[in-house]
Amino acid sequence: MYIKKTITLPQELEKDVEKYLIGRHYSNLSEVIRDGLRKVLKEYMKKESIEEAAKLYKKEKISARQAAELTGLTLRETLDEFGKRGIYIHYGKKELNEDTA
Repeated sequence: MYIKKTITLPQELEKDVEKYLIGRHYSNLSEVIRDGLRKVLKEYMKKESIEEAAKLYKKEKISARQAAELTGLTLRETLDEFGKRGIYIHYGKKELNEDTA
């Protein structure tokens, strides 16, 4: 089911979309907008899951491996995200056993 919405775009943006996207990658402007919204939503949902996992990891409620599972990222990507947020990575015997099991 679809709903109809009206949006206002800068004329230059509409021209660029017509020139570079419609006919090459998309059939019409509605497809471009829908795909753009899906991508933005997915990115924000990913960011939120990383923030939640980081909060739990920082409180030592979950392991790094569990954080990776929660976010849907690899362990390396999860640790990189934590590093970007200045979160100290604690890696002890428990984590080693979990990763080698």
